[in-house]
Amino acid sequence: MRTKPQLGRRLRSLLLLIVMISVAYYALPKPALYGAKTFSHAVYDRHHELLRLTLADDQRYRLYTPIESISPDFIRATLLYEDRHFHYHPGINPAAALRAAWTTYVKRSRRVGGSTITMQLARLRFDLNTRTVPGKIVQMARALQLERHYTKTDLLEAYLNLAPYGGNIEGAGTAALIYFDKSAASLTLPEALALAVIPQNPAQRAPTRSTKLPALQEARERLLTTWIDHHPVSASEAALIRLPPEVRHPNALPFHAPHFVQRLIDTRPDARHTVSTLDLTVQHRLERILAHYLEQRRHDGIRNASALLVNTRTLEVAASIGSADFFDVAISGQVNGVEAKRSPGSTLKPFVYGLALDQGIIHPMSLMSDAPRRFGVYTPENFDRGFMGPVLARDALIYSRNVPAISLLNEVGLNTFHSFLLNADVRDLKQADHYGLAMVLGGNELTMTELVQLYAMLANEGRWQPLVATRNAHHKPRHFTQLLSPEASFLVLDMLKRNPRPDDLALPAESNRAVAWKTGTSYAFRDAWTVGVTGDWTLAVWVGNFDGSATPSLIGRKAAAPLFFALIDALQIAPSPDGHEAIPSDLNLRQVKMCASTGDLPNRYCPQTEDGWFIPGVSPIRVSNVHRPVHIDQRTGQRACYPTASTVTKIYEFWPSDLSTVFRQAGIAKRQPPTYEHACENPLNAGGTRPTITSPLASLDYSIKPQSTSSDRLVLTATADADASTLFWFIDDRFIAEVNRDDAFVWSPDASVSTGLHDVLVVDDLGRSDSHAFRLSVRH
Repeated sequence: MRTKPQLGRRLRSLLLLIVMISVAYYALPKPALYGAKTFSHAVYDRHHELLRLTLADDQRYRLYTPIESISPDFIRATLLYEDRHFHYHPGINPAAALRAAWTTYVKRSRRVGGSTITMQLARLRFDLNTRTVPGKIVQMARALQLERHYTKTDLLEAYLNLAPYGGNIEGAGTAALIYFDKSAASLTLPEALALAVIPQNPAQRAPTRSTKLPALQEARERLLTTWIDHHPVSASEAALIRLPPEVRHPNALPFHAPHFVQRLIDTRPDARHTVSTLDLTVQHRLERILAHYLEQRRHDGIRNASALLVNTRTLEVAASIGSADFFDVAISGQVNGVEAKRSPGSTLKPFVYGLALDQGIIHPMSLMSDAPRRFGVYTPENFDRGFMGPVLARDALIYSRNVPAISLLNEVGLNTFHSFLLNADVRDLKQADHYGLAMVLGGNELTMTELVQLYAMLANEGRWQPLVATRNAHHKPRHFTQLLSPEASFLVLDMLKRNPRPDDLALPAESNRAVAWKTGTSYAFRDAWTVGVTGDWTLAVWVGNFDGSATPSLIGRKAAAPLFFALIDALQIAPSPDGHEAIPSDLNLRQVKMCASTGDLPNRYCPQTEDGWFIPGVSPIRVSNVHRPVHIDQRTGQRACYPTASTVTKIYEFWPSDLSTVFRQAGIAKRQPPTYEHACENPLNAGGTRPTITSPLASLDYSIKPQSTSSDRLVLTATADADASTLFWFIDDRFIAEVNRDDAFVWSPDASVSTGLHDVLVVDDLGRSDSHAFRLSVRH
C-alpha cells in the first residue's frame, strides 16, 4: 500500500513532466513551412492557355497554388479520404495512431500508417523515413511542431502543394494542370475524386497511362461511396461521377513559343504563375506560315527566320518566333533571333528622316540629291551602285537611297542620332565616332525588340515605351519618352505607306489596307529585314542564318518582304473605309500644292503640282526656282539682260551642277540656258541660287600632311546653279583655284597652314557665294 508521501511525490513528478513537455512544446522553433522546396513556373498565354510548365530545382513539377484557388469539392474529398478529423486533432490522432500500431506491430496483419495530414506534411517537408518506429516518433514530433506555429489552413495548403500525385508530380494545382489541363479551382467532382486518392499510393494510382487503372478505380469507388454517404446524389448523378475523366500524359505537356517563354522565365526567376500577352492562336498561325515560307525558299540558301508581332497601342507582344525550329541544332535553333543583336541594314533610315523633319531640314517633298558625294574619306554608294539624281525626300526614303540618308545624318548630327538611339534604350552602343555616318546604313547592331519599339513609337505619335510581355490586372500609367514630334512621326509613316508592295505580292485592287513598311539588308548579305506598321499591329521579320553566313538571296525586299506580307495578310486586318488613315486633328500640319518635280511651293512656271505636307513654322518652305523664264535674243540666240522687242521668253530648268552631272550620266538631256550677252553688266537680276560647298564639311575634322600624297590632300567640291560656269575657291581669304563648275579641286596645303579652324569660300562667276569654317589637323 502506497503512502501519502509517495503518492505526492509521484503526482509532483507527473506534474513536472507535464510542465516540461508543455514548455518544450511551446519552445519548439518555428520551421519554414516549405523549407528549401522550390516551385515550378507556369506560363500562360493571354487566354490562360498553358505555354509551358517548368521543373522545380529538384526536377519535380511542383506548382504553388493558394488554397483559395483549389476546388472546395477537391478539398472536401481529400479530407474525407485522408483525415476526417483534421480540424479537431493537434496534429496526431491518438485513436488512429493506436489502431495503426496495433495492426502493424502487434497483429502484424498489414502495414497501416495512421498518419494525419499534418503528419504527412511533416514527412514531405522534412524528408522523413517513417517506416521505422524512431522515424514515426520524429514524424509525430514534427507534426506537433508544425501545429504549434501554423494554422490549419496553412497546413492544409502546404500539404496540397507538396502531396505526391504520381511520378515527379507534386501538388494539387500541378496535378490538375498536367492531368486535366485546367486550374485546381476548375476541377469537376469526378476529377477531384480521382486526384484525391492518389497520394496514398502514387506509384500504383497515378493516371499517367489511364484513369482506368484498377488500383485507381477501386480507391476512387471507395471514396465515391463515402462521398455519397456525406453528400447524397441521385443514381444518375452517381453514374456520371463514376465515369473516368480524360487524362493528359505528362509527356504531352505543351512547349509553345519556347524563346518567348524562356525569356519570361529568365526575367522573372521568382514567379510561379505568369499570364503573358501572347496570343497562342496567332502564334501558331504565324509559325505555320513562317515554316512553309522557309520550306519554299530552302533552295535559295535561306534556312532560318524570326518574327515579332506587337499590338501598337498597348505595346503587348502578340506573337514571338525566335527561330524556325527550337530543336534544330543545324540552324542553332535555340538562339533567340528576337533578342539577338544583328545589323539592321537600312531599317534605321526612317528615324534620321524623322529627326530631319523635326529640325526643319526637310519636308516630305524636299528635293534631295542622290549623286556621288564625299564625306571626308567616306564615299558612300547605293545598293544598286547607281544614282537617281534629284529625288524627293519621300522617294529617297521609299527607295532606300544611301547618299540622301547619309547627307541627312550629316546635317542632323551623328551625335544627335546616337543620343536618339540611346534614349530608345538601344543597348551596347559604342561611341558615335566608332560607327561614323555608316550608322544609318546598319553600322551598329540592334535586336528585333529594339527595332519594333522604334517603329511602334512612330505609330504612337513619337512616344517611345518598352514592349509589354505580361498581363497585369492593375494597369498603371506607363512612363514614355518623346523621341520625335507627333507631326514628324505622322509624316514618316505617311512616306512609308507610299512604299509599294513587291510586284508579286500586290493586294487585290479593292483592298485599301495601308502598310507603312521598310526593308533592310546588312553588309555582305547576312541579314534581310522588313519592319512595318499596319492597323493596330507592328511587325518585324528577319531572315538569315545565325552562323552569319552570307547568301546573295538575303536581300530585304526579296527575302524578308514576302514573308512579312504573308504574315500581315494572315492577320486579316480590316481596311479603312476610304483607304486612308485618320489624321489627328490636333497635329500642327498643313497640306498645300507643291511643284511635283522640285518639292517646293510652285512658282508660276512650274508645269505640274501635287499636294504635299509640311509642318508650319518648322519645315523649310520656299518657292521653287528651278523653272525660270529666260529672255532669248532672237538675233543672237544669247540670253538677254532684259526683255525687248527682239526677245522671246522660254522656260528652262536650272538644276544644280551635281544633279546636272547625274542627268548627263543617266543619258537624260536637260536643255541648258544660253550664256548672257557680253553687254550684260549685272546678270544677277535673273535670280538663281548660290553655290553650296559639299566638301569640306563643317561637321567633320580633316587630318592631312602638307605636300604629301593625294590620299592626304583635301578635295574641294560644291554644287552650282545651272547658269554658273566657273567656281573660284578661297581658303582664309587666299585665292586657291579657278575650276569648271562641274569639277573638284584637290588642295594640298603648304607648310604655312596650321592646325585649327579655317574658312573656305566659293564664288561662282555670277558673284554668288557660300562659305563656312572647318577644322583641319595638320601632321608634320
